[in-house]
Amino acid sequence: MENSRKALVFYAITLALAVAVVFAVPFLGEASLVVTMMTPTIAAVIMLTLIAPEGGFRKVLSLLGLDRAGFKGWPLAIAGPAAIHLVGLVILSIAGLAVFASPQITGSAAFAIFKILSGLLIGTLFALGEEIGWRGYMLTHLFSFGVVPAMLIVGLLHGIWHLPLMLTTVYYHNTGSPLLVVPLFLVTLTLAGVFFGFIRVWTGSVWAVAIAHAAANMAWELMTEMTQTKSALVLEYVGGESGVIMISGLLVFSFFIIRYMRGKDFEANLEKSF
Repeated sequence: MENSRKALVFYAITLALAVAVVFAVPFLGEASLVVTMMTPTIAAVIMLTLIAPEGGFRKVLSLLGLDRAGFKGWPLAIAGPAAIHLVGLVILSIAGLAVFASPQITGSAAFAIFKILSGLLIGTLFALGEEIGWRGYMLTHLFSFGVVPAMLIVGLLHGIWHLPLMLTTVYYHNTGSPLLVVPLFLVTLTLAGVFFGFIRVWTGSVWAVAIAHAAANMAWELMTEMTQTKSALVLEYVGGESGVIMISGLLVFSFFIIRYMRGKDFEANLEKSF
């Protein structure tokens, strides 16, 4: 239970930092989003240097999953979020809730590809600010609860950590009623915890998780740009980052991921990797 106590202290620090950022919003403005994204990594650093050190620099890199790239997980990390958002776009179009709008592309195809790849790289670096804490530190300290429960717990707590900024500012999910947006968002992040957590356990790398996180954000942005609706609520409640379609897609992903992990007996092999 020592590790779970460390995870609890880590989360308390992370949430406190997120609340502190809210008080600084009048000074930070839109930068509040970026600063908030860094709080899980800051909390992990505080834990590993001041409160509960766990070895030297190399051991810390290994503990956090920063010492390996996790290449085998990259295709799934990128294709998974893209597939769910693409299916969502098709469903919205068929249902007559949205119209597909071709993205405005300027310059050559090579330049367009460069923009996408550079955007993914930058997004990955920002996502790393979150994932070093969530899937790098916290997830591995909750495995005593079981692999899947740990993934779900981290996913839910990851979602709750967003709420101070979401409920008090206009910078994140400010469309729609909080009575609907918040439950949808928390369910989405809880299920996403299985997807992100699986990539972490499967590859041993937090880099692969950060790529998946960045790919999800990018797919959401691209879908928003490529979708014309009569109401922004269509994306918020149905086809957006935490809409019903995304939740349905994550449920399917989670079913097959959990089934695969049970077949491979991931829990029995965890001690060899972590």
